[in-house]
Amino acid sequence: MEWLMIEKTDRGFMTYLNDIFIAFDNKQNEYNWLISSYECNDYPSEKIPLGKESAWISGTDLTEIVNKHGIQFIWGVLSAFSKDVKYSDVMKYPLPYADGNGELWNEEVKLQHPLAEMEIVAWDSGLAILMTEDKKILEKFKKIYPHCVDIVTYRKDFPESLDL
Repeated sequence: MEWLMIEKTDRGFMTYLNDIFIAFDNKQNEYNWLISSYECNDYPSEKIPLGKESAWISGTDLTEIVNKHGIQFIWGVLSAFSKDVKYSDVMKYPLPYADGNGELWNEEVKLQHPLAEMEIVAWDSGLAILMTEDKKILEKFKKIYPHCVDIVTYRKDFPESLDL
């Protein structure tokens, strides 16, 4: 599992998914997504409702919403699940979260949800973290965001920020 973080983009905010999805080559459409513990700049769809703990959405619907409305996720975790994983099975586990989650900064990278294949973490709109084993997505992500860093580099360069 690899952990990459971006803190620099031309837009100034790192948590616009339509920018991040460029690295996915539309592979995000192959998943269902659990969006948990989220706060957005806009809630233009009932599929990502205001005031809920979580939302379950297809990758196609998620892509359509973020492309059409340019939603910025200020806080939250977007966990990707194979289409054959049932929502009822996903909900047997605690919901992933970002705000206050010190586990995100451990060198041993692991997804918060045991059934997920990938996670995108929006952290206070100031940075985004991608966790996946998909080498193609990781390599493209590194090309698109040349300033992204891995967890080992981040922990070495900013140890004081790990005190949550």
